[in-house]
Amino acid sequence: MSDSSDPTPLRIVSADSHVLEPHDLWTTRLAGTAYADRAPEMRGDAKEGYVFLIDGLDPFPIGLAGAAGRPSDTLGPVGEIREGGWETDARLVDMDADGILAEVLYPSVGMSVAQSKDRDYQLACIRAYNDWVAEFCDGSGGRLVGLALIPAIDVESSLAEIERAYALGLRGALIPAVPTEGHYGETRFDPFWAAFAERDWPVSFHVLTGGDGGDPTLGSGIPLVGIMSPIHHMHATLGVMIFSGVFDRHPRLKVVSAEHDAGWVAHFGYRLDQMFDRHHNWLASGVSLDLAPSGYLSKNVWYTFQKDPVAVETRGRVGVDRLLWASDYPHSDSTWPHSREVISRDFKGVPPDELQAIVGGNAAALYGIEI
Repeated sequence: MSDSSDPTPLRIVSADSHVLEPHDLWTTRLAGTAYADRAPEMRGDAKEGYVFLIDGLDPFPIGLAGAAGRPSDTLGPVGEIREGGWETDARLVDMDADGILAEVLYPSVGMSVAQSKDRDYQLACIRAYNDWVAEFCDGSGGRLVGLALIPAIDVESSLAEIERAYALGLRGALIPAVPTEGHYGETRFDPFWAAFAERDWPVSFHVLTGGDGGDPTLGSGIPLVGIMSPIHHMHATLGVMIFSGVFDRHPRLKVVSAEHDAGWVAHFGYRLDQMFDRHHNWLASGVSLDLAPSGYLSKNVWYTFQKDPVAVETRGRVGVDRLLWASDYPHSDSTWPHSREVISRDFKGVPPDELQAIVGGNAAALYGIEI
């Protein structure tokens, strides 16, 4: 995976890669249950493209979710899909081709499944996914680290699935960026955060799990305006957790901002402090924080990115130990199979120890990966 002439070869860990769930994951695992006839299933064809149909939700197109390595002029709902999304052996071959030692795995279709408002149906689908991804990782020799999907539809169900998924050997969690009702700053979620902290489980907010936040295009209908909205969701999520005291009540809680890039973090921290210092007397009467607001960004939060040279340039303000490089395999924005070239380009001039930390060491420490 590395040039034998290099005296200090990089040990690269992708902190945000994905599975692409097999077409029969839910139809097989929910067979014989009350949800057999509602199980998420793949439909379509090679001419028009395949989608996952999920009861009560919009169809999930899989063409782009497995399009790593395809030229930009061929991207769309139809085309080659990397088998490494659902086959462990194929995944390891693709990792070797890209020079990747280990990967932290998020779902693809599962991110939509977790947004169902049907509690029991959502829980059945989530449990089936967690069982499958644990098995997918088992055959990797420790190179694949799975994150559990954890529901936020009610705290009791969340706690039960945290315990079950922990026993399966999964190493962290993905939760919806917005709970089904209310917000994560409410004290009713405190047992939820405590369960993650007690297990030393990083909990992730991933791009495109933010729910319905209104029209992000401000009425323009311009897609390129709307595509910026996930970063704004992440700002709001972190603001809620900071100003509601979640991190003060759970100082060991580890949160990961996944695939929102990281070049914004330096300015966001500055603005948090500036606004709190200037306006807390009238906007936050009675709010007392243990740290300056930006302090939580460098104590409790980590940030993944693929191609973000601004994150590299501002690493001194954010904290070198907070940044996690990722390949996003097998999605269409993935750096596969050119990850090492991308790293060489985006990290030019970065000292070797800082480079190794960001592209592998930080993720290894966060998730307990041997590199």
